[in-house]
This record gives sequence, structure tokens and C-alpha cells, in this order.
Amino acid sequence: MRTISQSWTILIKLNNRSVSVSDSKEEIMNATYAALCRHGYADLSIQNIADEWDKGKSLIYYHYDDKEDLMKAFMDHLKKEIQVRQDKVRGKDPLDRLDFMLDMYLGIEDDDMWEFQKAIQEFRAQAQHNPDFRDKFREIDLMVKKDVVELMREAEACNPEMAAEMFLSLIEGSITRKVSTDDREDLAALKGEIKTASRSFLNK
Repeated sequence: MRTISQSWTILIKLNNRSVSVSDSKEEIMNATYAALCRHGYADLSIQNIADEWDKGKSLIYYHYDDKEDLMKAFMDHLKKEIQVRQDKVRGKDPLDRLDFMLDMYLGIEDDDMWEFQKAIQEFRAQAQHNPDFRDKFREIDLMVKKDVVELMREAEACNPEMAAEMFLSLIEGSITRKVSTDDREDLAALKGEIKTASRSFLNK
């Protein structure tokens, strides 16, 4: 089973890492990720999350009341993972950080990541009608935007706030468009074009 190490809806590239057997919540988060990739959000259930590990539903219900409660915890976990990855490149050259962010958020050529983004798009749609989900997405969006504004300011963009908004809109729009049309063929080329366009925001 693969584990969470990046994302936003923006985004998210995962890699394998060891997880302590005693860390049941971490294992549940990893099982949730795997189940989302396999089933999508609409068909996600506590049972198919349990099917992704060997400890059954009872331990999931010990920690979480229901699917909604678990998904709120999953979003909190996702937020922490994004922050960890952003912190790793903080202080580096702005152009290198910009390339890193694009590779992280648009790195969805991988099969698991593609399926995960499809599930996240389904999940994001629920936020329109669920205030708790909407708050979780807003928290992540604000955190990511704050980091991008900082990057744009360091790169001496003319209007850091607007440059960050345009940068993130390019990413989010690309993901939504490609996922909703199930079009992966030119994603790598598109990522390169977005990198080129994003540099136009900067004075370097």
C-alpha cells in the first residue's frame, strides 16, 4: 500500500515510507488514500477502507464516528503533509521553488495520483453543501496561497497577491479540466507550458 507524502487538490505525489505498526491513525490515513484511489469518493466506505489493511472496521470506528468524520481527519492529515513538503524548500531560490510546486501539484501522470485527483474532485464537490468540508478545503487553500504569495514576493513579482492567485488558478484549472475530461495525454507538455507562463509573473 502506498502512503501519503504530498498533495493538494490540487495536488499530491506520494512515495513509499515505513509506518509504525502502533501508529493506527497513520495506517488508517494510508488506507483511506488507497481506497480513494481504488473506489473514488462517491463509492468510498468504511468497509473498503478496512479492506486496504488487516485490522478491520472496528479500529476505524474506534477512532472515527463515520465516513464524514474520517474524511475531515484525512484533510487535516493532508494539510500537514503539504506543509512539511513546502517547509523543505523554504528559503531556496524562488524559481526552484516554483518548479518544485508545479512538479508536486501537477505530478499526476502516475496512475494512483490520477485516480486520487479524480476522487478529490468528487470530494471537493461535496464542499458546496457541507460546511465542515468547505472549511477544510479553505484552510488548505489559504495555507498554500500564503506560501505562494511569499514565493512571489521573494521573486519580486509586481503584485505578489495577484500573481499567486493566477499561479494557483492555472494549476487548479488544469487539474479540473484534465481530470473531468479524462485527458492525460498532454499533461506533461502542459506542465512545461505552465512553468513557462508562471515565470512571466516574476521579475527574474
